[in-house]
Amino acid sequence: MYRLRPDDLLRDPSYRRLWLSVLCGSLGGQITLLALPLSAAVLLQATPTQMGWLTALELLPFVLFSLPSGVWLDRVRKLPVYVAGELLLALAVGSVPLAWLMGWLSMSWLYGVAFVVGLVNVSAGTAAQIVLTQVVPRERLVEAHAKNALASSGAEVVGPGLAGLLIRAVGAPLALLADALLLTFSAGVLKGLRVTEHRDGDARRGFLHELLEGLRFVRSQPLLVSLAACVATWQMCYHSALVVQILHATRTLGLDERQVGLCYIALGVGTVGASLRGDRLSRRIGPGPSLVVGFAITSVGWGAVALAPAGAWGVGPSPGC
Repeated sequence: MYRLRPDDLLRDPSYRRLWLSVLCGSLGGQITLLALPLSAAVLLQATPTQMGWLTALELLPFVLFSLPSGVWLDRVRKLPVYVAGELLLALAVGSVPLAWLMGWLSMSWLYGVAFVVGLVNVSAGTAAQIVLTQVVPRERLVEAHAKNALASSGAEVVGPGLAGLLIRAVGAPLALLADALLLTFSAGVLKGLRVTEHRDGDARRGFLHELLEGLRFVRSQPLLVSLAACVATWQMCYHSALVVQILHATRTLGLDERQVGLCYIALGVGTVGASLRGDRLSRRIGPGPSLVVGFAITSVGWGAVALAPAGAWGVGPSPGC
């Protein structure tokens, strides 16, 4: 039986609660990742354009609020933002089964939910990263990030299969109730968590002044500009693929919800594999070339989907996969 070392971070009650919150939030996120687009594609027979808008509205808060959110978070306590974000997200995804049962569910409703998901991710998601630094000493942050990554990667392996089974059993809208419960539990775990709060923002300088100062700093760093351009391009391609793959899986390959969930498990397995080998690759060829290799591998994966034959044979050698 595996036993924690005497000095393991998980023996720290505060970090253990934060880690459990990360695990629950990640599992819930995997359910949303499948259930929200499947609700649109299967229940509402969304067109490719509507699926595109669903993804675009989830990304819009990042475009509109990423920089203002960073300045705002410098001026407020981060833990309440994190907890409020988890509860708001639970309310948003929990509204989908209610709307479905009442006959109100529409693409407009899902658009609103997607926008809230993006808004929470850009604000509370950033706050969660800062809360970690308030709970864990600086010298143990690498260990903490590794354990959080393990929780997220584990959720990416287990979550899609669980989500597929839930969606198959009770339908995509009701599966989102499980997500809402997980998020509510995540917020409850964080209640009363003791953190050491540091506020770096200076209200006397003005919100706009700090915002422009941050923009000038990024613009003055060529590396940051290049990284921002690369990440933005990758995000555009990644979310374009997300728009298409649910429709391709359900309408072209003829997969049901359970099979779609099983396919997403491979995504989690790939994440775990990259986590285990990525550091070794980075040390051998350098961080920049590793980033290029990652982009290339991702493009091969998307190309393979485009070449997949129709039917279950497009997923694996067995029709029951």
